[in-house]
Amino acid sequence: MSRPEQRKRAVSDILEAGAALAARHILVFLRITAPLTLPIGVLFGAAVVWRANSSGSRHVAIGVLVAVAVVYALAVIVAGVACFKLAAEAYSDARASARAAIELVLRRLGPVLGLTTLLLVGGVPAVALLVLPGITALGHYALLLLILLFFSLRLSGVFSVALPAMLVEEKGIVDSLRRSALLVRGSFWRALGTVILGGILALFAGVLVAILVSVFSLGGGNVILIVTLAGAVLGELLVAPLFAAFLIVLYYDLRAREQDLSVEQAS
Repeated sequence: MSRPEQRKRAVSDILEAGAALAARHILVFLRITAPLTLPIGVLFGAAVVWRANSSGSRHVAIGVLVAVAVVYALAVIVAGVACFKLAAEAYSDARASARAAIELVLRRLGPVLGLTTLLLVGGVPAVALLVLPGITALGHYALLLLILLFFSLRLSGVFSVALPAMLVEEKGIVDSLRRSALLVRGSFWRALGTVILGGILALFAGVLVAILVSVFSLGGGNVILIVTLAGAVLGELLVAPLFAAFLIVLYYDLRAREQDLSVEQAS
């Protein structure tokens, strides 16, 4: 006799569960994002301010800024992926350890960077095109860019749980992409909805922090620049935990559905 089939969670249910998961373990998440991104974020902000006020060699200032930006981007990626591992442990009621999550990501840094790069390359066009003021402004390239938007959204949905699959099931890059495509089959719109709405909510949390910090932007241009950068860096502390929690809940929901189908077919 087969067990009752689990009801598919709506996107709203996934987001609600993810937000609750992030809120319950926010202090542990901050043990990942704060040490990894805050020091480099402060350094990046200092480099931006120095570049804006530098009267010396422009090439030297740009070189320093680019080098710091690359290190900052790497720190953000490591922190973000570590948040996925932490969220998975928290969701499965295992002991959530920030240190263990960071160490796992560093041990698998090559595959993590490779997969993250592929996901960003696939998803960035959709983000960029969605924020354009109007597709008609693109002129003769409108049709081509609409096709690019379609494929970008498609990839974002199909491979939405590739990172959770890599970290939880310890798979390689190709196997993680295949695993995500298999899990998402039949639930593409839920996966895409979680990616889009979850991304918007996570970014909104970061922007809200930046807006609250901007209250202190009293003074000249340098003060405004410093406060704006500080708000962006502090907001980044919340973006990764929230987005990771949303996708981890989606991943485990898809896995539960898969297990139900396997039991049903075996009966």
